[in-house]
Amino acid sequence: MITAKHAAALAALSALVALAVPAGGQSRSGGSNPDDRLGTWEKQLVLPQKVSGRLTWAQRRLKPSGLRKLEKMGRTLAPAVAAGTGFPSLRDQAEREVAASFAGLSQMDISETTFIVLSMATKDMDDDIRMIMAEIKAMNAAKQKLRDMTKELDGWISQEMAKHPRSEDIDNEKPGASGTKARAPRPAPKATASSVRRITLETKASPTIHLEYVKTPVIPPLPPRNPGLPVSGLKSLQDDLKSTLDGMNEMSEMTSLRLQMTMDRRSKFIQTLSNIMKKMSTTQEALVQNIK
Repeated sequence: MITAKHAAALAALSALVALAVPAGGQSRSGGSNPDDRLGTWEKQLVLPQKVSGRLTWAQRRLKPSGLRKLEKMGRTLAPAVAAGTGFPSLRDQAEREVAASFAGLSQMDISETTFIVLSMATKDMDDDIRMIMAEIKAMNAAKQKLRDMTKELDGWISQEMAKHPRSEDIDNEKPGASGTKARAPRPAPKATASSVRRITLETKASPTIHLEYVKTPVIPPLPPRNPGLPVSGLKSLQDDLKSTLDGMNEMSEMTSLRLQMTMDRRSKFIQTLSNIMKKMSTTQEALVQNIK
């Protein structure tokens, strides 16, 4: 069940996203269909050539000890990148950390190393985004499974109701109501609808940028088909599944809105980073000696 807190958070996120949506009604990240958005975002998770080239160079040429230090700096900055911190502030912070960690670097070398760190931060952010996208896909599959189970219960309920056309519920049928001799009460069925484990929804945060998402729950199967199970029990189970599905829909939408905002911020950051790196000279060989 969705709480007032969740509803308020969803409304706030929707309002924030609406501010970034152009007048045409669609976000820069794609259409309104969730699957379309995921497909668009997946295509965007490709680093520009200048950025990916700088990362490849660092991985091949820098000493492992120095590379690990830079990677740690990148992971530290990744949450700020995802949160939309201004590029100048991020660059200044990275430059200070680089200068403090590696002696003997010229200002040009510090600038070069800073952009390697910012590229690493982007890659770390992208890894978290991919993980959340995979979780969204798993959640969509779980929601479809719930829809299928609800539809299957519709069939079960219809079958039981067909046996008692004059009663809305087997439990409400009065002895002799069908014009026949009242039957002896049936023994209680061994399996009941309440024997299905309740589905719980759990909120998690991604490991690096700490973006909140909903962990896909395990969907237990329906209990074995029991013709003796009362319609009221079947309806109760169906109501539980529908309530869970509503909760998953609401919380999934919150995850998608957060991800959309993150992707918009990523796009701006990548564009700025790529444009500046295009104007810079090739990486200095002095870095190979001093980044250790």
